[in-house]
Amino acid sequence: MKKSRNVDYHTLNLICRLTKSLKPREKLTVSEWADKNMILPAGSNEAGHFNVKNMPWQEEMLNAISDPEVTDVTCMTSAQIGKTTIILSGIGYYIDHEPATQLMVLPTLSLGEKFSKTRLATMIRDVPCLSEKVAAPKSKDSDNTILFKSYPGGHIVVAGANSAASLSSMPLRIIWMDEVDRFPDSAGGEGNPVLLAEKRSTSFWNKKHIKTSTPTIKGHSRIESEYNDGTMEEWCTECPSCGTFQPYDFHRIDFKSLTMVCKSCGEMIPEQEWKESEHTWIAQHPERTRHRSFHMNELACLNIEWAEIISTFLKAKKKLDTLHETEDLQVFINTVLGECWEETSIEVDKFDDEQLARRAEHYKADLPEGVLLLTAAVDVQEDRFEVEVRGWTRNYESWGIYKTEIYGNLIKDEPWDELEEYLRTTFRFEDGRELNIAGFGMDTGGHYTNKTYKWMKLQKKRGKKAYALKGFSRPGEDVQLLHKRSVVDIKDEIKGKMVVVDKTVLYIIGVDSGKDDIMRRLSIDVPGEGYCHFPSNGGRGYDKAYYQGLLAEKKITVKVRGKLVSKWVKKAGARNEPLDLFNYNYAVCELLRPIWGELESKLERGINYTKATKTGRKTRRSRKGLDI
Repeated sequence: MKKSRNVDYHTLNLICRLTKSLKPREKLTVSEWADKNMILPAGSNEAGHFNVKNMPWQEEMLNAISDPEVTDVTCMTSAQIGKTTIILSGIGYYIDHEPATQLMVLPTLSLGEKFSKTRLATMIRDVPCLSEKVAAPKSKDSDNTILFKSYPGGHIVVAGANSAASLSSMPLRIIWMDEVDRFPDSAGGEGNPVLLAEKRSTSFWNKKHIKTSTPTIKGHSRIESEYNDGTMEEWCTECPSCGTFQPYDFHRIDFKSLTMVCKSCGEMIPEQEWKESEHTWIAQHPERTRHRSFHMNELACLNIEWAEIISTFLKAKKKLDTLHETEDLQVFINTVLGECWEETSIEVDKFDDEQLARRAEHYKADLPEGVLLLTAAVDVQEDRFEVEVRGWTRNYESWGIYKTEIYGNLIKDEPWDELEEYLRTTFRFEDGRELNIAGFGMDTGGHYTNKTYKWMKLQKKRGKKAYALKGFSRPGEDVQLLHKRSVVDIKDEIKGKMVVVDKTVLYIIGVDSGKDDIMRRLSIDVPGEGYCHFPSNGGRGYDKAYYQGLLAEKKITVKVRGKLVSKWVKKAGARNEPLDLFNYNYAVCELLRPIWGELESKLERGINYTKATKTGRKTRRSRKGLDI
């Protein structure tokens, strides 16, 4: 009997599928896979089918992820360069083309859940080759949950850097970490979450660690540290004039003409010409082949105009100049330029005591022209009073007038009487007009606190605008210069006991806020709004020690209860009395609330509106400001 040669359909189908599975996998990089398969959701900048040519900088970043010679990929970038697209494309590649186990870590578990629901699930739904391999979340016996998704050859786990449990257990080959600068210091008290995540891949010879983030604060940025450990590549454009490749630099952009000067030939070249020129990644350390690290900013983005970026910067700068708030400028530096924020952008490291001393001016009289108001500040030391008289006009332009010391045994009344006499001094302009100190402040937080309270209360009874001051700071909190008023007890010894005999008002001042303002003003080098004048005349106390004391503190970033905060600290061995005195003078000027136009009018008519009143005479304070 002749045997049938017909093959059963099911058998044939099985053979075909087995044959297909034995076919060598097509060699694709991540960028090639993305070009072929990725679909960007509605609402994104480039919705629809992905095309790497629309964001050409992404190609090398994507290909580094699939390069077998590369273990670590770091991207320190601005916020608008398509960072999420890079991550999703890589995840899709390791689901469909080169199946592997994966871990996706975000700063918190709640952010991880949000990423999975809104980004990862959407990609799987919209990309056919992925939806075929990842079961629908509502299907029976599905291995597809919010934080765990299974597919042939692997699975992906979504975790939070704040959750030690989500970073533990099973080994995983591909480790994704997004916004690493927002990771906590420790994952639930079990250590550095970056190291915990990376340990999951230890057993794999072909492991991958991909970290992305906008940077935060200089010296405390994880992504900056990672970037510096790698190839340190910059996205560079070719100068249309001389052919030199160079990164986009915000400091070389002219705001009016919207041009950027070439660092090599000096030509001012329009934005469009730079963007239409040839581009490439240039590495500072090409020899570090195992770790590719990339940096770029928004200036290179084809869909963002420089005018928009400049507008954002100017708004942030205005907020800094008018409200003394740095937050918006820091956001601009971090998320638009992709650079670390440095507190030294407003700090004393930008200038030194010799620079300040060199710009001192010769005063022709006690008071230079322009001064409308005099304040004085007193710092109480163990054996002396440190005193500075400062002149002011509108917009916080100020003049150092005299800086002096009054020595003596402060337990006794004599030095206090000498101080009172000094504060009555009449100062003169070149034309003979006179001006006295309108108000003064004294620090009560150090030596002889109770005696200071008593003496200041006496000065107020004698008609003086005397303000008892106490400095206050709380790192991490925005404490305004004029923080609050408080009522304090004045005590005296009666029958051997300290008894409350009176009360006085104490003004609590936010010294850190004042120091921020002062340092910004010291950095101004053109007379006018905010500028600080100093005399070159001998005998006024403005010597080298004064300028060193004015710059005796620096602003640093520290961690308080796991949170990065800024604080002012005194440099080792430095004396900071001049800085304190400037701060107290600033507070007194604010407390007086001067009406500059009225003061100017009085002085123009030769009227000394601060002429001393008779002992015991009460003065009435205007609701508008300084009583003139």
